[in-house]
Amino acid sequence: MQPTPFTAWLDFQSFLSAKSNSETVRRALPIWLESVQIHAQKSDDGRVEKTTFRLRFRRIAGLNNELLLRVFFDDTTNAAQRPQISVWNEIGTRLLAPHALGAGVGLTMSDTLMIPMAGVDYIDIETPGDGSNIRGALLSSVQKTETHSAVDFSAPPQIVDPFDNAPATTPAADDAFLFGRVKATLDAGTIFLGKENHASGVWDFELAKPPLVAMVTFEISNTVVTAPPQIVLNNQALGATSMTLPDLADPAFAGSIHPGDVSFRYNGWLKCQKAFSGSLLRAGLNHLQITNSRSDAGAVAIRALEVQLKYSTSASTP
Repeated sequence: MQPTPFTAWLDFQSFLSAKSNSETVRRALPIWLESVQIHAQKSDDGRVEKTTFRLRFRRIAGLNNELLLRVFFDDTTNAAQRPQISVWNEIGTRLLAPHALGAGVGLTMSDTLMIPMAGVDYIDIETPGDGSNIRGALLSSVQKTETHSAVDFSAPPQIVDPFDNAPATTPAADDAFLFGRVKATLDAGTIFLGKENHASGVWDFELAKPPLVAMVTFEISNTVVTAPPQIVLNNQALGATSMTLPDLADPAFAGSIHPGDVSFRYNGWLKCQKAFSGSLLRAGLNHLQITNSRSDAGAVAIRALEVQLKYSTSASTP
């Protein structure tokens, strides 16, 4: 088994099933993580109103100056029901303002924070209810490294994902033209596709003239990784998109058992893209549809939808 002395995966549901509430959980943890404590706050009638997962740390100089904390949880459209993270020292001074998790998409998700650990004794993950909405947390010590990037282009991400997942896209407000390529944001928001059979999202956009080649890119969450979404352009089916998957060790891969098969979803955001001939586009209005590829694929969310259009480098901006 490969050792990971600076990384820990905490399966909170396993802790809850094995231990009673308010009891300290002591398992095989890195030396810098002292314990995981679980506390249930109950009402007068015995109902659990709030559950706190307290991660208690040992202060070891130079070993854990910054921490990557990634929490896996069921997102909710109700902001008051979302989990919160707070950071404390031993005398009860809050070192960082509370951070609410989730984006309101109503799916199983994961959020990542970078936490400076100077003076930190414990981190609380608080959630309304019995804690069953939080699957677990990944903790990993991080270090600064030097890199180089081209001056004229986007800076590299501040945090490099440990499982090589691509960084989140920041949609641009304006179209961008570079070396014959036009990049345009079709939808900067988050679009929820429900559980109904082959649920789909539809977008219309206009072009002055068709390009030589084009590519649609977007990010998708909670999708079945073996069933990428399908693209339909101007009522013509173009087939499945290509998804960029991280290392399969990523805890965001969550399996569910079906008769004769096991299906894996990714509880986070993955990049999808589809390239196609520019002849499939037309001057004027174009119609783009993104559809779940399987009738049992379930609910997903899509964000950061962009289109790239390649024209001759000698052509003016369309």
